[in-house]
Amino acid sequence: MNSALTVVVPVHNSRDTLEKVICPLQAELGPEDRLLAVNDRSSDDSAEILSRLGVETIDSYGKPGAAGTRNTGGMAAETPWILFVDSDVVVPCGWRMKLASRMESVEAVQGVYSRKAAGKSAATFYKNYYYFHTFTRRIKGPFIKGCGTFFFAVKADSFRDLSGFDENIAGATIEDADFSERLWAGGGKVLIAPDIEVFHLREYSAAQLFRYEWNMMRAKALYILRRDRSRGAPSISVAGFGEMVPVLSGAVFSWVFIAGLVLFNIPLLLAGLLLTLAGQLPFICYSVHDGGFRGLKACSFIFPDLLLIGPASLSALWSRIIGKKY
Repeated sequence: MNSALTVVVPVHNSRDTLEKVICPLQAELGPEDRLLAVNDRSSDDSAEILSRLGVETIDSYGKPGAAGTRNTGGMAAETPWILFVDSDVVVPCGWRMKLASRMESVEAVQGVYSRKAAGKSAATFYKNYYYFHTFTRRIKGPFIKGCGTFFFAVKADSFRDLSGFDENIAGATIEDADFSERLWAGGGKVLIAPDIEVFHLREYSAAQLFRYEWNMMRAKALYILRRDRSRGAPSISVAGFGEMVPVLSGAVFSWVFIAGLVLFNIPLLLAGLLLTLAGQLPFICYSVHDGGFRGLKACSFIFPDLLLIGPASLSALWSRIIGKKY
């Protein structure tokens, strides 16, 4: 099998991370591989840095944002495989061989976020560890329902058959979930590669984390409301519906806790708190085990994060009622 690939790196004002991202990629590319950066209207000196690093660079002609930029690179690929790598993730040593060993009988391969996180912020650790935990512990079996385009390899023919990512989806939210569901609907599968742990360089403050989570949850709810009902159960996450039950139940029971607090109803308050914590206990234990005190602090974001799901979904519903689909 020809496993030659084009690595597509979407770039928008990424000057601070480019060298850290590009060099490990270049180090392991094969003779038939290609590295292609796609510049999405950067206003900093990202283009100059890419030129200094010897990276082939083209300008995005798609809509501004993640989907349009990746589509520009994906459609320009001339190899059997395309690998999308974000401009703020560092691939691990041996990534190319690990990827090649999994490209035999599937349409796509998914890497995972590392259990480690940049900086010292508990918000950053929570954001990264949530994805690591979901990819490696919530998901049962070798295949993943969704995908994360921070490290996502897909057959070029499959990518083009599906016309790439939906450019109507603004920002970097659920354009990858939409693509993976269309891939699965056509009989394709996404194989997870838990030993390809990429290190995410982006750091978050608490405010940035919750702004990101709000936008993501709202985009997911809008997606579920507009999707084609003939495609079966929706992918609300990179995990399947059943694997996300602890999160969905937590979204309900966290508001039971709030109701008990407002009504001064101690049994209701305790029931909401205990049932919320029961569903999140595995995440809490692993977070503390792998992150120590920082992991313990990160657990303080669980409750407010779960509380956001309800209001974000209602906001999406209202937008849908007044005619907004995206």
